[in-house]
Amino acid sequence: MKKTFYAVALACLGLGLTSEAQAQDKQRITKRQCATVDVLNAQLAADPAMAQRLAAIESQTRQFESDPVAQRSTATVTIPVVVHVLYNTTAQNITDAQIQSQIDVLNQDFSKTNPDYTKTPSAFAGLVANANIQFVLAKQTPTGAATTGIERKQTTKTSWGTDDQMKKASTGGLDAWNSAKYLNLWVCNLSGGVLGYAQFPGGPAATDGVVILTTAFGKGGSAQAPFNLGRTGTHEVGHWLNLNHIWGDDGTSCSGTDNVADTPNQADENYGTPAYPQASCSNTSDMFMNYMDYVDDAAMYMFSTGQSSRMNALFASGGARVGLLTSVGGTAPGGGGTTPTPVTYCSSKGTNVSYEFIDYVSLGSIARTSGADAGYYNGTATSTSLAAGSSQTISYSAGFTGSAYAEYFKVYIDYNQNGVFTDAGELVVNAAASSVATIRSSTFTVPATAKTGPTRARIVMSDNSATSSCGSYSYGETEDYTVNITGGAARATSVARLGGMATEYSVYPNPATDVLNVVIPADREAATVSVKVYDVRGAEMKQAQFENGQLNVSQLAKGVYMLTIADGQQVSHQRFVKQ
Repeated sequence: MKKTFYAVALACLGLGLTSEAQAQDKQRITKRQCATVDVLNAQLAADPAMAQRLAAIESQTRQFESDPVAQRSTATVTIPVVVHVLYNTTAQNITDAQIQSQIDVLNQDFSKTNPDYTKTPSAFAGLVANANIQFVLAKQTPTGAATTGIERKQTTKTSWGTDDQMKKASTGGLDAWNSAKYLNLWVCNLSGGVLGYAQFPGGPAATDGVVILTTAFGKGGSAQAPFNLGRTGTHEVGHWLNLNHIWGDDGTSCSGTDNVADTPNQADENYGTPAYPQASCSNTSDMFMNYMDYVDDAAMYMFSTGQSSRMNALFASGGARVGLLTSVGGTAPGGGGTTPTPVTYCSSKGTNVSYEFIDYVSLGSIARTSGADAGYYNGTATSTSLAAGSSQTISYSAGFTGSAYAEYFKVYIDYNQNGVFTDAGELVVNAAASSVATIRSSTFTVPATAKTGPTRARIVMSDNSATSSCGSYSYGETEDYTVNITGGAARATSVARLGGMATEYSVYPNPATDVLNVVIPADREAATVSVKVYDVRGAEMKQAQFENGQLNVSQLAKGVYMLTIADGQQVSHQRFVKQ
């Protein structure tokens, strides 16, 4: 909704939803209900400083949303998940398969790979977003022990309320794991017809996470229609990632807000399986198919671009959930080998960090915008895949606190995974000095002999051309990332550019300056393809012209845009950055 009203941003700290039927209540529940305000009021009363934390998070979110440079980042964030199962009966002790089904649903819904997103009405189709967020069951505990990411506890309690008792061993539940490094999911038999509830960022660390009713968790097993497709989990995790209800929790006054610009203002929640359009508050239709409405699981299938930006703000510099970027919870202890000897790397760090730093790195799915990181940033929790033999483009830029200085960039990749960057061919970029504070790009080819598997990429920026891959130096900054080398031929998009067989749409280069190439699948006729460009508000950018497989973006302002590619058989959505 386009109104901005901070009080409503605080009005949804968690979600309480009712199912159609609950055996423990012995009554039919016909509508979902929300325990959010009660939970919020209780937390605010217990912690007067919480309101200030929520205000600070909202301020950081607004800054991120208003900064096109900050929104250049489209790196996929992978969040380790621990599932705490509390059960009284055998049926409540859900299977590992049911738990994995919920993880699978989250991964589809937050990456726009859910098959049903294509049901989105054409009025909203250009706004369907890939949030670039993924989830994996934890592989190691906060103490470094191996784990399946699932812990179980049988309890004498027949049901739980919304007072967070399931989150504490002292009250019969299971304690949260470090909520700065894990998403905690509790699965239990909630009372009062509640499907689930979540805690917004900014709440107490000991209770941070999501609670979901046993019969509304994942697919199969105990999951019951119409809440049996895992969308309660998607909705609740959306709250955990700072999304409000789409109608703004204002009754029917049309005066509230969900603090997202591209979702239409709507009067109140929708239930069941509505037919498009459903108009209210003088809109053409509510976006009732949004995951943050109250419709049945089968009727919700999209996040909007604005909601994606709001979630991504949490992982930007200063974001409330940025600690997840450096979590190793999703990595098996010792790298998963029988007797692994870990590869160690030399340190590299700028010592004078007052004036210049790396402010942007983009390679494959890695794209990070940042401020100064005290001379070194460990981004090895962020990764991208590079195919052996493929041509790659890396983009980078320098940031300055005052005047711009001449900076050299060097990029190293440890292709043979031996822990050093001094082997032949591992200095992949050696860029001359430039004092222009704009994005620069270099290309390199991954050797066909590169060793398959994860390895380290290091970007060094310095004002001294003699600075190498190791040791301390004066002015500048070093950033490390993980690249996963895959063996064999280049990726499908690279083959397509050479006349090979592409199986899906893709675009390059990204970021783009003047022209964006659209790779068309080999089984489609180029003459049938149409391309539309939308900004983050959902407005169509008609000055971008598509012809002969190329999109002229020279007239677009710098920023993040969405493409809708249609050919009569399918609709594909792509995000790109105009630089």
